Amino acid sequence: MRLRESAVVFLVITLLGAACFYLVRPGLERAGWPSYPAYLASLSLAFVVMLAWAAVSYRAERQPPTLEAFLARCRLGPIRRRVVRWGLALGVVMFLLTAVSSPLLSRAISAGWLPLPAGTPDYLDPTRQQSLALLKEQFVSQGVLPWIPVILALNIAAEEIFWRGMVFPRQELQHGRRTFVVHGLIWAFSHLFQYWMLPPILVGSLALAWMVQRTRSTWVGVVGHLVNNGLPILLMLLLSP
Repeated sequence: MRLRESAVVFLVITLLGAACFYLVRPGLERAGWPSYPAYLASLSLAFVVMLAWAAVSYRAERQPPTLEAFLARCRLGPIRRRVVRWGLALGVVMFLLTAVSSPLLSRAISAGWLPLPAGTPDYLDPTRQQSLALLKEQFVSQGVLPWIPVILALNIAAEEIFWRGMVFPRQELQHGRRTFVVHGLIWAFSHLFQYWMLPPILVGSLALAWMVQRTRSTWVGVVGHLVNNGLPILLMLLLSP
């Protein structure tokens, strides 16, 4: 995958994320959806598109139409202990990056250096941090708590199968040892729809891409993604009353 094709993938996914966040989400809210269901449903649409794109790309490569062959193509073979350890470390680092950077981002936003778009939900605004108890209360009242594991699994499956499973190996054929830089930058900036979170995302993306290239296993991203995205939910369930 040459840079031109990578740029097309980046542009499509970035525009898709922006459309879901700035058009679909507000549209669902105007139709009467509560804030959290509207947000999760809009992002789920992007995840479904990525999974469909991965499936179409796989068929275009004329690979064997079996689940085993598909998983092998996506570097989702047998899980090795070393890969799990790398993934756990990655997830903790990504989680800590977000936690440490949040006060700095809050100051930048409050000072006007990093303005947020109008209508940004409180739960995505670093200056309006909510307690775990309040988050859980809102999840329960808006009926999304049972759907969180499903959407988390969809998120991880879509991003890891599409980006690390399908895109990364093709980029590696073109860029060799520099692939983790190309891939990490493209994946990070595909989150431009939440541009105020780019600093921790950028560092975490480069670290993830480097580990994926080093281990040649998408499971690193799966485990890291699970820890980073799932740990806040687990803490919310365990620590809040």
